[in-house]
Amino acid sequence: MGDSGEKSARFIYFAAWAASLTAFATGTCFSWTSPILPKLQSPDSDLNPLGEPVSRSESAWIVAAMGLGLIFGPALIILSLKFSTKKYSLLLSIAPIFVAHATLLITYQPKMIILARFFMGVGTGAVWSVLGSFIAEISEDKNRGLLGSISGIMINLGGLLASVVGPVLHIRYFSLVHLVPLILFYILFGFFVPDSPYDLLVGNRHEEAEISLKKLRGSNNVEKELAFMKDTVDTKGEDKVTLSVFLNDRGLRKGLMICIALMLFQQFSGIVAVICYAETIFNLASGFIRPAHSVIVLNLFGLVGTITNTFLVDRMGRKMLLTSSCIVEAISLFSLGAYFYLLKAGVNVSAFSWVPLASLMIFIAFFNIALGIIPWIVAGELFHTSVKAIASTAISLSNFIFTFLITMCFPYMVEYLGMSWAFWTFAMIMVVGAIFCVLVLPETKGKNFQDIQKLLNK
Repeated sequence: MGDSGEKSARFIYFAAWAASLTAFATGTCFSWTSPILPKLQSPDSDLNPLGEPVSRSESAWIVAAMGLGLIFGPALIILSLKFSTKKYSLLLSIAPIFVAHATLLITYQPKMIILARFFMGVGTGAVWSVLGSFIAEISEDKNRGLLGSISGIMINLGGLLASVVGPVLHIRYFSLVHLVPLILFYILFGFFVPDSPYDLLVGNRHEEAEISLKKLRGSNNVEKELAFMKDTVDTKGEDKVTLSVFLNDRGLRKGLMICIALMLFQQFSGIVAVICYAETIFNLASGFIRPAHSVIVLNLFGLVGTITNTFLVDRMGRKMLLTSSCIVEAISLFSLGAYFYLLKAGVNVSAFSWVPLASLMIFIAFFNIALGIIPWIVAGELFHTSVKAIASTAISLSNFIFTFLITMCFPYMVEYLGMSWAFWTFAMIMVVGAIFCVLVLPETKGKNFQDIQKLLNK
């Protein structure tokens, strides 16, 4: 029995890690502009493969094109899920990212870079529309949060890779490095990880569902869990689920509202602005270490935060972690805004040159402890298998619209409000987020799908 448990632990973690190679790929995409945009803006032809600096408009679109692509990603997944399972939808989701990096191997025209960034966004949007649900469905109740956190670790490792190798590699070799985890994903996930048992049961492939569950659990003793899965799938017929039925169901409506609100707080924390414009922020801050090094430190703290999440998410629960995260992020953003306010006022802030880095280190760490990954975990937990395609699309689409808005608006917020009020705005939104988590968010830790549905329908 002990060997079976060890085998189960080994394979279920392998399956979650293999699936989360997609998150690694998206992490490199999110951080791509931080090391590369300064090169494209440089007049130095040794650094800039274009030979001349990109215009302000081209710079803005190179950053924002990924945000625009994100909006189209969920549509790719909902179309895919009509004809295939979540496993094959994940395999499809990586294709646009592969095309993007392959394109950057051979061309450096601004329009092609913008197009490649758009494809990065499409693939990233597709990945995050299905990854959380797939991991939630292959997990057990006791380790669902922990397994879901693996994708958070992987996205931070991807960002860390981009920040470390991006400044020192030519864009061609940088793109080549990005192709390696994609190929690894296609091999390891495609050939060794089975479909979600829930997907197979929905498709009336009961024998395959049993084989999949036995492989995922590392045990032949799966009759009880398989019966529970069948009962869960039979609760609502997939063919009866329409958008009107979805919106008329109190529990589903409440779950959708909660998830969209969490995605709003996630993006309006300013995280994408911080990641995409990190070097620019540190250049303005005149800190005590080089901006490129500051970005690496931020990614390291992001990774520390995500690893911390894996120890806490199934112990402290989602509600407490999210509330604490929002409060600490608000304090960090208020501090950062105060620094830029004093800097603009002409106050000598040399004695406080450490504040921007320290504030953003705390911000990134606590974002990854909770707000970065838990909303995706919750989105994978709140919905019945039969409605996950609709729910995931709506939630992901809202997230990516928020991402695009922040990416496009941040430079204008800085221009018209100033850096201080831009960060203070994000801080006030985090205060609202903390209140929402205390008053509205249900605790889903350790609960099965049926228990969660009862909570939503109260």
